[in-house]
Amino acid sequence: MEALQNNRKNALELFNSIPVSREDYTYAENKWTVKMILLHLIDTERFYQYKAFCSSRHVDINLEFEQDEYVKYSNAANRTLLDIEEEFSAVRDSTISLFRKMTTEMLDFKGFPNRIIYTARSLGWMIAGHNIHHCNIIKMKYLK
Repeated sequence: MEALQNNRKNALELFNSIPVSREDYTYAENKWTVKMILLHLIDTERFYQYKAFCSSRHVDINLEFEQDEYVKYSNAANRTLLDIEEEFSAVRDSTISLFRKMTTEMLDFKGFPNRIIYTARSLGWMIAGHNIHHCNIIKMKYLK
C-alpha cells in the first residue's frame, strides 16, 4: 500500500513538472510522446489491476496485453495533460481501494497450474515498478 501511495505522489509531481511544450514531444522517430507514455501507464495499471482482481477471486483468466494497440487507439493527441492526470488519479485510487480490501490469502493466491504465477501481491508491485520505470524514462529522455 505504501509503495502504491508513494508512487502516486511521485507520479503526480512528475505530471506537474511537464511543460506544455513537452506534452507531445518525442525524442526519436517511432517513439511515444509523453502523453502516450502516461496513457500507457494508465492502461497497464488497469490491466494489472484486473488480473490482480481475478487472481484474488480465484478466477483463471488468460489475457494478453498488446501495448502498441492500446496506445495507438488512446487518442493521446486530443487529450490534455490535466485530463490524463485526473484519469491517472482515479485509476490509482481504484487500485489502492482494491488492494486495501484484500486479505493475505487473496494477495498471495497462486492456484492455477500450467500458468506463469502472478499473485495479486506481485501484480501490485508490478504496477508500482512499471510506473517508476516509465517516469524515469520521461525524466531522462523527455525532460532534459
